[in-house]
Amino acid sequence: MQGVLLLDRVTVRDADFRHAAFDRFSPNGCVFERCDFRSEAFGEQWQALFTSRRQGVFRDCRFDGADLSGVRPGQTRFERCSFVDANLDGWLSACAEFVDCRFSGRLRGVTFHGRPWGPGIQRLDPARATNAFRGNDFTGADLMNTVFVNGIDVRAQTWPAGDDYVVVDRIHQRFTRGRQRVLEWRDHESRNDALSMLQEIAFVYGQQREILARRVDERWQAQPDVQRKVWEALERAL
Repeated sequence: MQGVLLLDRVTVRDADFRHAAFDRFSPNGCVFERCDFRSEAFGEQWQALFTSRRQGVFRDCRFDGADLSGVRPGQTRFERCSFVDANLDGWLSACAEFVDCRFSGRLRGVTFHGRPWGPGIQRLDPARATNAFRGNDFTGADLMNTVFVNGIDVRAQTWPAGDDYVVVDRIHQRFTRGRQRVLEWRDHESRNDALSMLQEIAFVYGQQREILARRVDERWQAQPDVQRKVWEALERAL
């Protein structure tokens, strides 16, 4: 399909977009149900799909294997959507909502916000104080340099099993006591690297009560053994 496709507040059901080609695709306030976007490479011509003036909604849609790194999610709401092996690298999800979605494969450099953030918050339609973010399944995901911030309820999601990840609650109390523990380390270089990492963690997660993080992540400059010891100090702080 070539040319310009303009849609306004309509519901699109069971459409297969895998071989669609548009010069411009500009929906506004539309609902997409059970649509198939698998393996699609989302270029600039797709951006309006996620940044319409009124919030767009995707329900039970499939983005498996799609390359979404070239677009931004805007204020879109995703419900029960599948992102299996989708490329979301570099996503800044400041105003998007995700409910009961499934993510797997590598997510690198992604930031999810629990409250609207950034210059677009004054233009949200409908206006809201929080981003719905619950029931999402990350059990098959590799979360590299990916953070969940600004009020996301960590306990309302499902995370990868095993010891590669850590969930820490009451994080602000733990920071104080964890820092005291780190100050007791005898190795000067490791202690300084750990204190710098703690400062970075406190800045990134300032609006969080709970944290989900990799024990070793490229986000932090400290050596892997120091990173593990920092998380252990926070876990044992209370």
